[in-house]
Amino acid sequence: MKVRITFRSELFIEGEDLSEVVSKFESMPLFSADALEDGGAEYIELVSMDDEETGEDLMQQYNELY
Repeated sequence: MKVRITFRSELFIEGEDLSEVVSKFESMPLFSADALEDGGAEYIELVSMDDEETGEDLMQQYNELY
């Protein structure tokens, strides 16, 4: 049997500015070696990005970085 499992996770990352936070996020391993090797885990999509303190939506600013 082969089963597809999807899940949502949450991270809190600190940095001097959004660019630094995004850089940290993009370089950190999100899956264990087992998940990558045996499960074929892969990143699918970014769902949201907001300021933890203010709740401000930062997706537009993120998209402008790229």
